[in-house]
Amino acid sequence: MRFLFDNESFSFETLRAAGFANYGGADLGDILATARAIPDGDEAAWHREWKATGLRVEQLGRDSLASGHEVSAREALLRASNYYRVAEFFRRSDPVNDPEVLWLSRRSRSTFRDAMALVDVGFEEVEIPYECTTLSGYLYLVDDSAAPRPTIVYNSGFDSTLEESYFAIAAAALARGYNVLAFDGPGQGAALREQRLTFRPDWEAVVTPVLDYAHTRAEIAPDRIALFGYSLGGYLVARAAAFDSRSPP
Repeated sequence: MRFLFDNESFSFETLRAAGFANYGGADLGDILATARAIPDGDEAAWHREWKATGLRVEQLGRDSLASGHEVSAREALLRASNYYRVAEFFRRSDPVNDPEVLWLSRRSRSTFRDAMALVDVGFEEVEIPYECTTLSGYLYLVDDSAAPRPTIVYNSGFDSTLEESYFAIAAAALARGYNVLAFDGPGQGAALREQRLTFRPDWEAVVTPVLDYAHTRAEIAPDRIALFGYSLGGYLVARAAAFDSRSPP
């Protein structure tokens, strides 16, 4: 089955974008209007049209915020963040040195963070110690009570971004009483684009310091941590669990 495109990759990525509508990451009208303007398989048009949609929806959010309409602002900025992510998806030849990738990535991040300043749940940008540097992360909290709660440590996939974590799992987890700790590992999101950190096979060297950090947070119940892998992250967390000493036998 194809979704709006015959091209398999275009179909999948459009469906991926639309799938985030359940938790505020897309509007079906935006999806349909943008897809209609993109010839099947035309990556330049994909970039152009999704960027234009991101800019348009971001402006709606900025205008709403300026008028004091915080709910409308939050909803538009969350959608814009996802659309900017989609816009840069096929620029894969050299993402580290592509200025357009960097611009779109930063725009996706800034709109997301501005939206999260308008939500009712706890949200914190964190830096997780990793070797001689840090990994960027988001800690989503059910509330501001600091009570230790069950927590999902979210490991994203090959082409995921940290901002995608909210639509993929955090919004649903928060509604069910779980905190979420998400991070960009080497080769992912800002770790690749900003820090130029690339993937590594020994992923336990990434997840172990993330779990170490989780154990320093009073809001995270140390005996109620689940490690969740999204897409390629499913393999990565299995590799990490096999080597982390805290894993059950």
